[in-house]
Amino acid sequence: MPPQKKRAESGMSRYLKGRGFALRTVAAQLLATLAFSVLALAIDQQIAISLFAGGIICVAANLWLALVAFRPPLGAPPQKLLAAFYAGELGKFVITALLFLLAFKQIALFQHATYAATMILAYVVVQAIAWLYPLVRSPAGRR
Repeated sequence: MPPQKKRAESGMSRYLKGRGFALRTVAAQLLATLAFSVLALAIDQQIAISLFAGGIICVAANLWLALVAFRPPLGAPPQKLLAAFYAGELGKFVITALLFLLAFKQIALFQHATYAATMILAYVVVQAIAWLYPLVRSPAGRR
């Protein structure tokens, strides 16, 4: 196989692995959200709802980022790749802000400081999974 074609396939493989890794990270966040929520049902239903809401806000925003950041095809100009990343980050910020706003305005449960704080804490913990998952499940270590 010519070296140029082999390099292109290698790049494509890394690109697809990166997209898959990003989506697996979001899946790990979703699983953690569901696990925290189910475990919290043993304590209190409102706590479980708060944990679920905070986790789902984080999952939805990070899913947007993962889908948008990997939208440009492999080999696209760097400006297009960077623009996709910026659009993904901006969308993530907007989605997060809107979903928190909706939760605080539309769900009476979050008028109570305890449940609002629990929802925000769940968001932070689930977001931390996106930072820690690559350390635990690095694609570089899996060949």
